[in-house]
Amino acid sequence: MMAAPTFRDRAPVEHFERLARESEDPWGYETSEYEQRKYRHTLEFLPERTGRTLELGCSIGVFTAMLAPRTSCLLAVDFSPTALERARRRLRRSRHHVQLLRRSLPEEMPAGPFDTIVCAETLYYWSEPLVRLGLQRMEAALAPGGTLLVVSWRHPDRRRRLTGDDVHAIIDAETRLAPVARFATDDYLLDRRVARW
Repeated sequence: MMAAPTFRDRAPVEHFERLARESEDPWGYETSEYEQRKYRHTLEFLPERTGRTLELGCSIGVFTAMLAPRTSCLLAVDFSPTALERARRRLRRSRHHVQLLRRSLPEEMPAGPFDTIVCAETLYYWSEPLVRLGLQRMEAALAPGGTLLVVSWRHPDRRRRLTGDDVHAIIDAETRLAPVARFATDDYLLDRRVARW
């Protein structure tokens, strides 16, 4: 059994809170060509209709707003209260069924079953044991035939233990989900897996 996660197992929420308080869009989600291109590729890798969908690490909700029209029900989670408040403002006029929740992942993984789980730019902020635990929780939350899509930045960062390549190597070694497609650029990886029936 894995020991209870500690603050050393993931990037601290205070870091993300500070960034969210200092800027309405600290990562340039709305304006960065990199982000927009990555979002387009992410949507291309997803089914046209994603059903009951879980987005892990939704931040300020830019991609959430793009994903929502494909879903029958969308649950988006993040651990930064300030980022979630920005996401709520962005999505308040949404006609779609979107719920935003503050959760500490992976311990507080929402219960499934979900037809689709999107986990973008999140896992490399965790330690290797926490990534393994997160994958177990995601697999358990997927409906039979459900899709898991993981997107990861590939470059090293001294503030993180893992790169995107490290994360996807763990996925290759640990998950029981069937591989469907992988797309790689110099900057990011997309990996689509499906739960076996």
